[in-house]
Amino acid sequence: MRITNRYMTSTIISSIQNNLSTMARSQEQLATKKRLLRPSDDPNVMGQFLSLKSGLTYMEQYNKNIDDGLSYLDMSDTSMGTLGDILSKASEFAIQSANDTYSAEDRVAIAEQIGKLIDEVVDLANSTVGGKYIYAGTNNNSPPFSRVGDLIVYSGDTNEIRREVLAGTDYRIDSPGITTSGIPGVFGSAVDNGDGTYNVSDGSTTPASGDGIFQVLFELRNSLFNNDAAGIQGSISNLQDQTDSLLGYRVQVGARTSHFETLQSMLLDQEIKLTANLENIEGADMERLAIEYSQQQVAYEAALAAGAKMMQVSLLDFLR
Repeated sequence: MRITNRYMTSTIISSIQNNLSTMARSQEQLATKKRLLRPSDDPNVMGQFLSLKSGLTYMEQYNKNIDDGLSYLDMSDTSMGTLGDILSKASEFAIQSANDTYSAEDRVAIAEQIGKLIDEVVDLANSTVGGKYIYAGTNNNSPPFSRVGDLIVYSGDTNEIRREVLAGTDYRIDSPGITTSGIPGVFGSAVDNGDGTYNVSDGSTTPASGDGIFQVLFELRNSLFNNDAAGIQGSISNLQDQTDSLLGYRVQVGARTSHFETLQSMLLDQEIKLTANLENIEGADMERLAIEYSQQQVAYEAALAAGAKMMQVSLLDFLR
């Protein structure tokens, strides 16, 4: 076989390019600290690698869902705590005003205070987190509760807010503002008007619309205005019933919060283990890689030097 100058030139250039390509890959591995840069690098472990990456992606989303759920639950607990304080204050007013020593004028003055407490309850019922109203169901882009005179109207819906926190497992993160049947919501039960709104209370003593915190407060206010001692006395037990109902919802919120915090801790442990496994698969041995890169650099420079010497031919070389 005749070895021509052209053949030698092509061989040298090809070898130099291969050396350069190997160096470039080593440089990329050193820069990223990763051994696996593309699927072709190690097809045997790529399936396991992609499975771990997918698992981590899901865990990141589950953690976001848990954080979102905890935000809802924390705000629910805060609002319920303040609501409980309002009910306690209303109970104090009711117990004081039930005393026979209170005059009609005294009771009217307390009735005015109860009216202000009703406004505070409306504000709490419109509590938000992240721009969403926590007692509005899924229709949570606008305030769900509004007061027009003595009429309390709910314009949210009764759908549940749920978040998936594990594969195929989701949990409710909100407490119902109102319900139309069964166990009353946080603020009681309501009557569907058929137009997307619900009557929670119309402020009368014996309303045809729902019942709950608003209704009990209106009844107490009306009894105070009417100087109705028996009605005031009845409101005391009604307020206690609402306090007990609220406590039940607050206990549920506390239990769900504890559950989510446990799940969050578990997911964090799993994430740490998966990340470690992923690092073992794709992580580069930096010390070994640095040595290999130095060897590749020496080989590349030697190839350049040898190539330069072999390529230094002229017409005189052919005439010798």
